[in-house]
Amino acid sequence: MGEGLLEKLIEDLKKELEDRPDDPEILYKLGMGYVRLGKIDSAREIYKKLREIDPQRAKELLDSIYEV
Repeated sequence: MGEGLLEKLIEDLKKELEDRPDDPEILYKLGMGYVRLGKIDSAREIYKKLREIDPQRAKELLDSIYEV
């Protein structure tokens, strides 16, 4: 996925998150988008939120963060 498309996806996910702030799938996808863009600090912030809601998905995100 191109960087421009990834940035658009992140913006769309952030808008969705406004309506559903505790949706683990949205949080996970947003975190993965940040990882792919190399925005590790942002991905870590998403991880912190996600681990309170869905520890398994949070672990998957954390694994991806440290693969970078």
